[in-house]
Amino acid sequence: MKKRILISQIATLLLFLAARPENWAFFFGGLAVMGLGQLVRLAASAAIVKSKTLTVTGPYACVRNPLYLGTMLMTAGLLLMLSAPSRPLLTAGLWAFAAVSFGWIYYVTIKAEEVFLLGVYGKDFEAYMKDVPAILPCVFGLGGFFDWSAYSREVFLKNKEWRGMTAAFLLAALTAARIKYGF
Repeated sequence: MKKRILISQIATLLLFLAARPENWAFFFGGLAVMGLGQLVRLAASAAIVKSKTLTVTGPYACVRNPLYLGTMLMTAGLLLMLSAPSRPLLTAGLWAFAAVSFGWIYYVTIKAEEVFLLGVYGKDFEAYMKDVPAILPCVFGLGGFFDWSAYSREVFLKNKEWRGMTAAFLLAALTAARIKYGF
């Protein structure tokens, strides 16, 4: 297991245990944001051919790190689900902890990947870095999401995105149970 995944899982567990979710409106709003993040991750995992080519199509046409963007959206969705209007300081603390921990994890990861990709793809990656933002999508590349030739069922299956989907579903189900039963 990659170190960033383990650290992310520990941070998520700490957030989940510290939270006191209580609000169905926040839960369903968070579920929608989490679903959007999962859709971004699904598209990215069906387009990226890891370690074989520089992927610049599909979601990679508008953002260099759509998998991380999807994860950030999923995290924001989870934080919304876990938010407690009656406990604003706790909620603010959870959001701050998530911003610092996940911000650090992905900053370090993205910088390391950029060094690697520059070494492998050189000027092609430099040009890509210049044209496409790292984490916040650019509008001009959004059409890439709808370029169906960018996606592959085989690539999607190889990238095993079902693991992330399973974890998201379990977190949502456990959060719903915590709201319903007050634990």
